[in-house]
Amino acid sequence: MKRGTWSLICIGLFLGALTVAAAVPGVMDGFAGIVITIFLLYCGIIVVAQLFSALYAMRRMVEDSLDKKRVSRRVDLN
Repeated sequence: MKRGTWSLICIGLFLGALTVAAAVPGVMDGFAGIVITIFLLYCGIIVVAQLFSALYAMRRMVEDSLDKKRVSRRVDLN
């Protein structure tokens, strides 16, 4: 995919996590709630980055397995 598409996906996931964190304000009151929210968002970013890395590795593995392999042949030089 192109870089713009990946950027939009990352921004969408980040905004989705931020929306979910803001939707439950009763649990996250005060400064401790802000710290917990920032920590959870940071963990979410790490998980998403690892997911993209794993998907890219799987795609490369599938592409490599589907490529035609060159068959070596024995050449008789006599």
